[in-house]
Amino acid sequence: MTFRNARLLTLSVLLALASMSFFMLPSYSAIHSNEQEQGASVPNWTKRKISSASVGRSASLSHKSDIFLKTGKAAIKFDAGMLPKASNGLPGPRVGASKRRKQNRLVRGTHLSLAEMNGWPPMDELIGRDGKVAAHEDISWLLDFSIIGFAKTGTTSMLRHLAQITHMPPSETCDLSDSGAAKLVKDLYADRNKRLEVAERHGEEFEEQLRGIKCPQDISSDAAMQNYAKYFPNTKLVVGVRHPVLWFESLYNFRVSNVPWKKMLHTNLLTRGCTFGSQGVCAQRASFADFLSQLGKTRLDTPKELDLLSMGLNPVKSSVGKVFLYDLSQLSESEDGRIQSTRFREDLKAFLGLTVDIPPFPVIDTSGRFDFLEPIKQQTDANKIDICDNEHARIHQVLMEKARTSSVWIRDYFLESSDVIVSNRSHFLELIERWNEDPCVERRNTK
Repeated sequence: MTFRNARLLTLSVLLALASMSFFMLPSYSAIHSNEQEQGASVPNWTKRKISSASVGRSASLSHKSDIFLKTGKAAIKFDAGMLPKASNGLPGPRVGASKRRKQNRLVRGTHLSLAEMNGWPPMDELIGRDGKVAAHEDISWLLDFSIIGFAKTGTTSMLRHLAQITHMPPSETCDLSDSGAAKLVKDLYADRNKRLEVAERHGEEFEEQLRGIKCPQDISSDAAMQNYAKYFPNTKLVVGVRHPVLWFESLYNFRVSNVPWKKMLHTNLLTRGCTFGSQGVCAQRASFADFLSQLGKTRLDTPKELDLLSMGLNPVKSSVGKVFLYDLSQLSESEDGRIQSTRFREDLKAFLGLTVDIPPFPVIDTSGRFDFLEPIKQQTDANKIDICDNEHARIHQVLMEKARTSSVWIRDYFLESSDVIVSNRSHFLELIERWNEDPCVERRNTK
């Protein structure tokens, strides 16, 4: 045998031995599975429990290895895409779609978020490659309630207060009117991840709570209404209203205080729709009845009802969730020994399905962002309006007409729906009946 042939033979033998040694090595998942079966220690934080009120299931904070199948050769066969067989020779139980996807992502070394490790399906299972919610995927369980409007009706107070006893992102979440349902899914996953991280960091038990968002522009957004109907048909909707005249004044002055570098249009230019430069402030947005009609809670099939509506908006094609309607004044502590305000909080608690009491609503500071700068504050104060001044008589008249028609429509049609809930019906009717009265009369009398 030549020297060259001897070298080739030796090399072949070495390669064969190396191959045999490689195949005899157990896989990482098999070793890890055996360690778990032998009682390997697990970090304490993985043993905390989670109960899901919305999904109706429970889960525990778990180590990534818990995603793998546990028994015998299952972990080895899993690497090859094989399912284990039961001891009786029959095929073992199928791995659920969500669990299989988690397993595949771990094998590929893809990161799993805490939300995905602890009871929620992989987010890429809900959102397709096109960036939209995947067809036939149910995401309605993600959102229990939503504060959808109107602006300047105490929605910020509602958010800050309910966020203490529910899971709500700390600021407005307007994805359904701006970016779509897929963006909302991502934001809710991100919010849950942060909450799980905090619980893990502090060694605290994670408590599942109702999930909600706030976006006061949703009520006036056709896109948002269609998204609620399509993706969140059971989400409970919270809507605040107030006298349209006072509502307009509040929103106008809010813009003056918080966007001082932009000059507001005169009110004579805002008597109809929101034109360029209006900054979203116009009389049309005070058409509360028209926007509420989009929720599809009334028949909209008689001339008498349609005469009370002016915008010709179409209702959602499929149903949306139940509605809790309130007047801004119901948030404040009443002068009757707090009887009305206490009942309001109890009724809101029952509507949302909360298990804890809602404390009295705090007074929210509504001063402008730049009020701490005296020169700017002086400027903004000078630019604010008193809706009762004669120079605003034109828009004042338009707003009073909207107040009267909205009051009648809410009383005679909207509140007739079993899907519309108010706290203390007789008291609420008294409040919207006052919309027929000009608030400027009382203001002038108190000066």
